[in-house]
Amino acid sequence: MLLSQEYHFRLYYQKKEDTISVLMDNNDPYPYSFEFFDEPKGANMRSLRELFSSKFAIEGNTSGLILAKFVPLDAKKPFTIKDVSFFKVKKIFFKVVVGNIWKTDYDENYVYDLPYAKKEKFLLYQGYDGNETHQGQNALDFSMPIGTEVLAAREGYVIELKQDSNTGCPEKKCVNQGNFIKIIHPDGTIAEYYHLKMNSSKVKFGDKVEKGQTIAVSGNTGWSSRPHLHFMCYLPKPKGKNISIKTLFRIDNGDKAKFLNPGNAYKRNY
Repeated sequence: MLLSQEYHFRLYYQKKEDTISVLMDNNDPYPYSFEFFDEPKGANMRSLRELFSSKFAIEGNTSGLILAKFVPLDAKKPFTIKDVSFFKVKKIFFKVVVGNIWKTDYDENYVYDLPYAKKEKFLLYQGYDGNETHQGQNALDFSMPIGTEVLAAREGYVIELKQDSNTGCPEKKCVNQGNFIKIIHPDGTIAEYYHLKMNSSKVKFGDKVEKGQTIAVSGNTGWSSRPHLHFMCYLPKPKGKNISIKTLFRIDNGDKAKFLNPGNAYKRNY
C-alpha cells in the first residue's frame, strides 16, 4: 500500500464590495504544483486577468495567494461566482504534485552526509548512469546488510513512504514492491531512499527530519538483486519526468566533499 501525505491546502473565494477574489492557502511547509482542468465561473462577471491560471505552484506556509479576480459586468445587477462546486476541490477538477515542478534551480553546492551511521563503511557498487539499473539516472547503490540503520542525508519533510512490502526479486516485475521514504529539501529537491526493510520506518508523513536522523533500516525489497540502499536526489517535473541530480557527499572525517564513484567503499567518521 502506498501512503501519501494528506494535503493541507484550501481553495476559496472572498467577496469585497464589487470584487470577488479566488484564493488559495497552503498550510504545509513545502510547495505544491497544481494543474486545473476547470475554472471558476461568474454570473454577470468578468475576470480582471486574461485567463484563470490553470497551472501554478504555491510555496509552503502561504496564505491568500490570489489566483483570479472578478468584477461585475453590470454593477446594477446581481453578480456572484456561478459554479461553487469548483471550490469543493474535487479531484476531477485538478491534479496536484508535491514540490514546484516548474522550478529549475537548486543548491548545486550543497554537501550531503553519507546515509549511514558513524564508523560504518559500505561499498558503492553502482553509481551514476550505472549499467545494471541506473541507465540515465543519477542514482547510487550502497551494498548494505539488511537491518542497517539508514540516516537522512539532508534535512527536510517526509512527503511519501511505503513500508508494507516483504517482497523482493532481481526482476523488474518486483519494481513496485520496494519500500521507500521520500524527503523534500529546502531547495525543492527530493531524496528517495529505496529497498527498505518491511515496517522499519522511524518517521511518518509530514514529519520534519533533521540531517543525520535515523529514518529506517535497510532491506532487500522491490527490484533488487542483493541487500542494498538505493539513494537518488531529483527535481520534480511535470508528468513524472523528474530530473535526477548528482550530489556531493562528506566523506572520511567530514572535511572532504566529493562525488562518489562505484567500486569504492566509503567510511563515515563523523
